[in-house]
Amino acid sequence: MSEEQIQNQNEDPSIKQGNDVDDRLARDRARLKKVGLRHSATVLAALTLWGAADAWAISSGWLLADTVAILNAILAGTVIAYIAHEWGHFTGARISGAVSPVLKEPVSFFMFNFKDELNTQGQFLSMSAGGPFANWSLFILIFILLPLDTWSQALFLATTFAIAVSVSVFDFPIINRVMYGDNPAETIKKRQLESGNTPRTIGIIAGAILWLLAI
Repeated sequence: MSEEQIQNQNEDPSIKQGNDVDDRLARDRARLKKVGLRHSATVLAALTLWGAADAWAISSGWLLADTVAILNAILAGTVIAYIAHEWGHFTGARISGAVSPVLKEPVSFFMFNFKDELNTQGQFLSMSAGGPFANWSLFILIFILLPLDTWSQALFLATTFAIAVSVSVFDFPIINRVMYGDNPAETIKKRQLESGNTPRTIGIIAGAILWLLAI
């Protein structure tokens, strides 16, 4: 290839654009890997701490150990449920082909930016439904895997149930309104204002009832 041909390629806007896309994809993959490793470590740490506390409670029979195990069950269940929720949203967005770059600096559990102005109604619905779907899948998985022999095991399950209920109470009205043509961004803002703490309260009550039934 001659020097002139190389220069022409470097000046070709389509080639430059292609290089920019490749660079963005590479950055996105690197950020996703970083977030994935961080969330995986967080989940493993939460499960390990709770599992150790639960084993201590079983082996010792101490009230102190039971208390520590119960507190760890709430913490671990909450952390894992919210991580699952965010990955559910992210998976729903990516499956639909939505523009949803991973954040350079994730905030808490929030790991990506859904570009409302670039995505379709269907892509928004796929993204929105992914969160609750992940939470209910997590609840079912834990229900299958845990023997529910201790208070903390039952509370771990109940915590994931509470959060699944809570996010469903919040998200499903948004999904319904957007399905009928409402603007996604405006609908989320309205839902945040009108719902207040209601989804969380309903979730806590539902989780408490399930825990009482399970112990």
